[in-house]
Amino acid sequence: MKRAIGAIVVGLSACGYPLTQLAIRRWGVRGAAMAECVCAGLVIRDASLVAGGVPGRLRRVPAALLFAELGAAVVASLAGLPPLLSAQSADRAASASTCASDGARRAAVAALFAIHTVRFCIYLRPDRGRRHPATERGIAPE
Repeated sequence: MKRAIGAIVVGLSACGYPLTQLAIRRWGVRGAAMAECVCAGLVIRDASLVAGGVPGRLRRVPAALLFAELGAAVVASLAGLPPLLSAQSADRAASASTCASDGARRAAVAALFAIHTVRFCIYLRPDRGRRHPATERGIAPE
């Protein structure tokens, strides 16, 4: 990936949480559905990476970040479901439980995009966070 395109993607990833909040505020239930699709898409992508054995090819920290991103994406997706299932109007007064669940959703989405941004920055490095073949066999690099 070219450096300029990578920088744009990292910037968009870093703006992911504010963009989801803007979409929800602007378009209500439709915006919440868009945010839910993004979170669910990240769950699917991360789960397929884990199922494909990618953590075994990564260094320790990038592998741990992949598992953390998967967990945050699952929590964000699950926390985003109740507003969609109830499909409340944005004009209605929110109850205390709605405010608490919205706070959990916001925290999960913010954590998801923070971890995703860090992982993408690691991916843009020359080694892409992979283990070196020499270190896999127990030989220290020179």
